[in-house]
Amino acid sequence: MRTFKIILAAVILFSAYINLFSQVRKNQSESEEFHRSSFAAGFLYTEGGFGIHGTYYAPIGRITDLMLKLSFSGVSDNSEVEYYDPYGNSYIRGKVNRVFMMPLSIGIKHNIFYDDLEGNFKPFIRGGVAPTLVMTTPYNESFFAAIPDMQTGFAAGPFAGAGLEYYESKTLGMSIALDYYYLPVIGRTIYSLQDKPMNNLGGAQISFTMLFLK
Repeated sequence: MRTFKIILAAVILFSAYINLFSQVRKNQSESEEFHRSSFAAGFLYTEGGFGIHGTYYAPIGRITDLMLKLSFSGVSDNSEVEYYDPYGNSYIRGKVNRVFMMPLSIGIKHNIFYDDLEGNFKPFIRGGVAPTLVMTTPYNESFFAAIPDMQTGFAAGPFAGAGLEYYESKTLGMSIALDYYYLPVIGRTIYSLQDKPMNNLGGAQISFTMLFLK
């Protein structure tokens, strides 16, 4: 259900941008300046909660970039339910670990319809692979007290997505994107809930990004 809500929200936003700002088409002249992002940073919303990310772009074509995106976010089991005791303290039944992941997304970003759409809104597609560092800390300890007991694991798999860039000026822009990650766990079994291993840490995510153009 959470995946459906994320996808629906991104589709609505993406469609609204396209319908509002991409009605007029034209052929751009050769002298028109091309916007390109060298670095980007922002936050993202995944099925497990919020996270942050930073991305570096290296041009490999006129409208195609190699992208290296490092992100950090929490991960939760879809069946986790938060309860509250009489004193207002929250807890999750059966939870044994807090789970965090740090994917390094290595892939290609390609702007589509760049020469056909008028204005500063440009759609793109992207895809690649994402080796991922997974970290777990004991849930029965406080957040900071549990850090020395952190254990690590790994996951890796492909990702693909689409989004829309907006160029505010020659040096600044922003984007929104919907991506889907498939990240099966490799090696050590990862648990968020007791006796329920997490086999795939991926899923849908929406990212909101500030672009630093050159």
